[in-house]
Amino acid sequence: MPSSNVDRPLRPVSYTVLGLLATVGPQTSYELEQNFEASVSFFWHVTRSQLYAEPQRLVGLGLVSSTQESTGRRRRTFTITEDGHRALVQWLTETPEPSQYRDPAMLRLFFMDAAPSLITSLAQSRIRELTETLRFLEQPGLGGARPSHQRVLSWGRMTVGADLAFWQSVLDDSERQS
Repeated sequence: MPSSNVDRPLRPVSYTVLGLLATVGPQTSYELEQNFEASVSFFWHVTRSQLYAEPQRLVGLGLVSSTQESTGRRRRTFTITEDGHRALVQWLTETPEPSQYRDPAMLRLFFMDAAPSLITSLAQSRIRELTETLRFLEQPGLGGARPSHQRVLSWGRMTVGADLAFWQSVLDDSERQS
């Protein structure tokens, strides 16, 4: 017996799309991508292809509706439905699974005793990246006026600031040892 749309579980990308539609409002796939990149992407990874495919999948599940322009670029705009909002709120009530921290630079640092001369360049690279990220996160007006978005933005600034301080200490230790 073929599975129905109801049998297909919602995934984190589903809730990402539902959340963006609920908090930002109706959007095209391109607008979803832009809003994702300026917000959620700093703490949650979703591929571009997932972000573009998921709204249409959610339409099939009745959690999102879509309208398409009849002329011009024929853009499709997605809107969360009442069922979609209920699904999002239900998910928000559930206890989140334990967080996972994945940092490719930290993985390399863990094994750096195999090539200690590379620590300085790794730390410098990470410091440059984190400095740019912090500059972005400190832009005036970023995050809009929504309280929850501002809370997560504050967390992002603190987290990136702490990571930056950590990598600066790695660089300082490396330079003292050479």
